Amino acid sequence: MTAPRRSDMTYHRRNGSLRGKFRREDTRSDLPHSLVVGAAWSWRLLLVGVAVYAAVRVLVLLSLVVIPLVAALLLAALLRPVAQLLQRRLPGPLSALLTLLISAVVLGGLGYLIGLRFARELPSLIEQLVGTVRRLRAALGGGGGVGQFQLDQIEGTVINWLQRNQSQAVAYLTTGAGYLVEFATLTLLTLFITFFLLYDGERIWGWLRTPLPARESHRVDQAGRAAWGTITGYVRGTAVIATIHGIVIGFVVFLLGVPLALPLGVLVFVGSFIPFIGALIAGGLAILITFGTHGWLAALILLGVLIAESQLEVHLLQPLIVGRYVRLHPLAIGLSFAVGTVLAGIVGAIVAVPTAAVIHQAWPALRGQDRDRRTKPK
Repeated sequence: MTAPRRSDMTYHRRNGSLRGKFRREDTRSDLPHSLVVGAAWSWRLLLVGVAVYAAVRVLVLLSLVVIPLVAALLLAALLRPVAQLLQRRLPGPLSALLTLLISAVVLGGLGYLIGLRFARELPSLIEQLVGTVRRLRAALGGGGGVGQFQLDQIEGTVINWLQRNQSQAVAYLTTGAGYLVEFATLTLLTLFITFFLLYDGERIWGWLRTPLPARESHRVDQAGRAAWGTITGYVRGTAVIATIHGIVIGFVVFLLGVPLALPLGVLVFVGSFIPFIGALIAGGLAILITFGTHGWLAALILLGVLIAESQLEVHLLQPLIVGRYVRLHPLAIGLSFAVGTVLAGIVGAIVAVPTAAVIHQAWPALRGQDRDRRTKPK
């Protein structure tokens, strides 16, 4: 029996490999190409979704640290001009400490003033709102008719809710309703982080980049500075717009003779830091109080001022003050706000838009791409 020749073995090996290749191609050709591509993308997107979900869960578990860190970054971006101004005459640690003390006194005084005034005025305001609801119900259904039963239900629901929650609202404003310890912890940790960001921010940033190689460290540095410039511009621009909203609404409420003019102006200022709905919700509360105390005409005047202000912000203030830092399409801003609200509530709503803007500005620098329109920190 003769041994097979090398040429025959080579032929059978090649022939067998070709048959195996044809079998694999035949097996793969049994499935539509779109299904193969869809399956390949599906498991990748599923892994990304699981990773994002896990990251969000970790951030939620560490919220007692994450929230002060984010708040400190925003607060440091807002207060840095004050700290730099004080550094011309005082040492670095003392200027940072004095900056924090000034901001704490201002914010604490405003918070105490709002809580104290609301606690004093809330019972009389609720009585006036109850009377307004009853008068409105009488005006809409005084002569009887189809909607009489529905009006009775609405009146009963609103009045019962106001009267039931009056004592709880006063207790919350005066005692904190059990959240005082947590709020104090968040506040102290925020001030602690802000102090070191104002005093030693450059060295902290350099220390974070120490483990990286030189090339990657340079890219991360460029991306970080672009991100910091975006945060700084967004926070300062939003603060300017919020100040305009608070002054205008507070002044109009004061001219109309509505009580709580200063607290309502401050609430509009704080609410303006939440995109889209913050100023509207705070302004809606001011309109409700105006309607309950001074009737339809005063409420309509305040509503007109609020609408005019919102249009002024959308078409003039936002593009001029914040637009050059937040270079995002309105659709991207809306989706970022929605996702942030779903994931983290009010905190997510506040940080969603600046986070999206930071990613949009810093990502090209992180990849090593030149970006002529990068915003430089001041």
